[in-house]
Amino acid sequence: MQLFILLDSGCSCGSLERPHGFWMTSQFDTGHTGPILDTQLDDLGLRLATASEDGLVKLWDVQSPEDPVFLCDLEGHSGPVHQVAWAPVGTGAGALLLSGGSDGRALLWGPCQDPKRWQVVHEENLSKHGEVRAVSWAPMNLGAAFACALSDGTVTTTIHQGTVRSGEADVEHRWQTQTFAIHKGEVHAVSWASSVGPDSRGKLSGACLSSAGDDGLRVWSILDVQGRCKQEVVDEAENKESIRDVAWKPWDGNYDVLASVKGHEVIFWCRENSKWMVESRVDLQEEVWKLQWYQAGSQLLVTCGTKEYRSIMLKQQLSGKWDIIDLSEEATTQ
Repeated sequence: MQLFILLDSGCSCGSLERPHGFWMTSQFDTGHTGPILDTQLDDLGLRLATASEDGLVKLWDVQSPEDPVFLCDLEGHSGPVHQVAWAPVGTGAGALLLSGGSDGRALLWGPCQDPKRWQVVHEENLSKHGEVRAVSWAPMNLGAAFACALSDGTVTTTIHQGTVRSGEADVEHRWQTQTFAIHKGEVHAVSWASSVGPDSRGKLSGACLSSAGDDGLRVWSILDVQGRCKQEVVDEAENKESIRDVAWKPWDGNYDVLASVKGHEVIFWCRENSKWMVESRVDLQEEVWKLQWYQAGSQLLVTCGTKEYRSIMLKQQLSGKWDIIDLSEEATTQ
């Protein structure tokens, strides 16, 4: 299976900000025997993970984007792998990769001493809730925590609670998982708000999340360790159809913004008087699949297309209008 990757030589990687540069492209054979369902770069832009319908996750060294180097196969899932996500730099989790699959399992992978060997360091078996459709890491000031979106309408959150010694040399990692019945249909995506207090590390009480499902957008916060949550009000007139993806804009000290996907449209939501309202829409005239904010917050990377996927950047002007930049086309002209 061929993969086309596009890297910004001056991209924003995690908390590292660099000026926008030029676009580099690379096309290579991944060796996957099924369609590629997700690709994710780590925060430093050094490693690429590819997830496929063939049940494999493959890792690549992309320090030289024009010549990716295969590292290893991760063979833990018994069905298609829907999504992968790298742990953010600064979580204390190190170089960890999270994968979620149709087998209802979320697997946390970590490297062995040999960089070409990785192993499962933690597993969440969520199969009673159906498939794991999406996974998302919490902001790094919460510590090592992640959320899973499931096909029965459930969202789970898992946070690292610390370690205990189980022998003279063995160390056992403890994780706590909470389950939230948020949607009435399948959940397609989940995203965390980054605007949490500095004293939140190691606990999820007060964390805010958004989730996209068959029944629309949900915005909610975790109240306590007992698993109670509070849903915020979303404009019902604008929230009656299935939402494919959602991404919370990085906090810039101004106001909260969410971007969501409905068919051809990217929809921008903002909180007005404790109610989420549609601020603007951008119609890209083709199916939109995935959203990812740049750390600066004024740029949004969009994956769209039908027969072939391509990358679009939405860049916000001072007036609030969004410019549409076709990155695939820009890359071919460099």
